[in-house]
Amino acid sequence: MSEVIIVGGGPAGLNCAYYLAKSGKDVILLEKHAFPVDKLCAGGLTVKDFEELPKDIIERAFVTQIIHTPLGKTTFKTSKPVIFTVNRKVLNKWLFERAKKAGTKIEKEKVIKINGNIIITKNGRQYNYCYLVGADGSTSIVRRHLNIPTKYSFIAWQTSIPFPLKDIEWFLDANVFGFGYGWIFPHKKSTVVGFICSNPKNAFKAKTGFLHWLKKTHALVINSPFKPYLINTDYRGHHFGRIFLAGDAAGLASGLTGEGIYFALRSGRSIAQMILSKSNGQNLYNNLLKVKYRHQKAARALKCLPLPLLNTFFECFRNGLKIAFCRELIFKRYG
Repeated sequence: MSEVIIVGGGPAGLNCAYYLAKSGKDVILLEKHAFPVDKLCAGGLTVKDFEELPKDIIERAFVTQIIHTPLGKTTFKTSKPVIFTVNRKVLNKWLFERAKKAGTKIEKEKVIKINGNIIITKNGRQYNYCYLVGADGSTSIVRRHLNIPTKYSFIAWQTSIPFPLKDIEWFLDANVFGFGYGWIFPHKKSTVVGFICSNPKNAFKAKTGFLHWLKKTHALVINSPFKPYLINTDYRGHHFGRIFLAGDAAGLASGLTGEGIYFALRSGRSIAQMILSKSNGQNLYNNLLKVKYRHQKAARALKCLPLPLLNTFFECFRNGLKIAFCRELIFKRYG
């Protein structure tokens, strides 16, 4: 029997594995894809992510951002970078190598069933566990095993262009995205463009509107297909006896921005500390939940607004970013 089995080799699972293995626990991590896992992701990080990550994995750091709304655009600068981009495959490779070096046993296996404290994989292998951590993303089999539904989620759509643009850019238009948004995230040699719309039924409309924005603002014509990925924001708990949920499996992604990497890293570490019976584990998780609930409260307020009022809010938000005090307050509470 293994002390801890972790299902899922993304940031949540690998960070959890590292802290457990470093403390001497027998840890097996099961991941269905070959390492390093390359997941669809815009690759945006904020300052708080570097509580868990080294800064040498950064591809680009930004002091300038541009906000577009139907009535105009605002370019603003910060005294130091507050947003960064990273290659998701490079990030996962760094986390993978660190977890493996600490002593984690990492195996390429797809979990198809959980029966009591026995995990069964597609290859017919069986694993017994003392503790189980579900870090297997928004369609988590561990979450389904616990009979936890997922009601609140986003679908993000993204593609990439083979050259880097200059600045981080955001597109806010309630008539196109609802309370979602479009983005431009420049990387070292390419640029990720994508969008989230609050109503998945309007994805085609959102894509059409977003392509219009890109053509209007950058003369970009995108021919590559947009690929979708699910972002689970429906948090309903993380500790269920000897089973834990981390990252997107727990529904910890921000309901406001869709941001998930920070929540994945911090929840993985927090769960490791809980399994190790360290007193700061629950405290770490509680602090994480404060950020989650702050985002969730703002998202619920925006969802209640009719589209014309939502666009009015976006205009106020864009103009507020021109004021240094407002920018600092926003980044402090939601960055």
